[in-house]
Amino acid sequence: MKRFGKAPALLALLISSTLTSASSMADPLHKYGNEGAWCHVDSGWLFPQDVGHFARVLQPYNIDGNNDAGAEYRQETGALKGAIEVDVYAADSAAIDANIDGAKATAARKAGEGAKIDSEAPFQLDAAKDLKGIKIKYATDPETPGEHTNLYYFTTGRWHVKVLAHAKLADNDHDAALDAFVQALPWNSLGTNTGIH
Repeated sequence: MKRFGKAPALLALLISSTLTSASSMADPLHKYGNEGAWCHVDSGWLFPQDVGHFARVLQPYNIDGNNDAGAEYRQETGALKGAIEVDVYAADSAAIDANIDGAKATAARKAGEGAKIDSEAPFQLDAAKDLKGIKIKYATDPETPGEHTNLYYFTTGRWHVKVLAHAKLADNDHDAALDAFVQALPWNSLGTNTGIH
C-alpha cells in the first residue's frame, strides 16, 4: 500500500491559507447611501454619481490593484464636453500618479504632444481651506486646437487627490467650469473613513 505521507496535510494547509488570505483582503470600495455614491473605505472619500453637470462613468475602480481608488466623470452635452479623472492615493502609495511628478507626466501625455505648461499656481478650496492644492493649466497642443487640460493636485499627511480634466472648446468660461467641478467634489469626506466592510 502506497502512503502519501505529509502531502495531503500540506495541500490542505495551503488551500486553507489561500482561502483565508483571499477572504481577509477587503474590498476598498463600497456602495454608499441611495444616491449612487461609492465610498473609498480607507480614506472615506465619496465618489458621487454626479458632480455638477458631469456624471460618473460606471463604478469607481482600484488603481494598480492596490487600495488606491478613482472614478471617471464625463459631460457629453452642452458647450463643455470632457472627461475628468478623480483619483485618491495613500501618501505612501507606489502608484505612478501618487506623487506630483508622476501626475504631471500623465497630464502632459493627456494634453498631447507639444502641449506645454501654461500656468502653475496654488488652488484654494472653499470647503477645505487647510488642504494644500495646486492647479496646472496646459497650453493647447497645436495638433489638437480647442482642447484643454488642467491638473489639480492636493495633499494631506495621509492622502493625495489628483483631478485630471481634459475638455474640448477651451476658453476662460470652460476653465472656470473645471474649477467649479473641483470645488464641488466632496472634500469634507476625505480622511473621515466612513466606509464599512
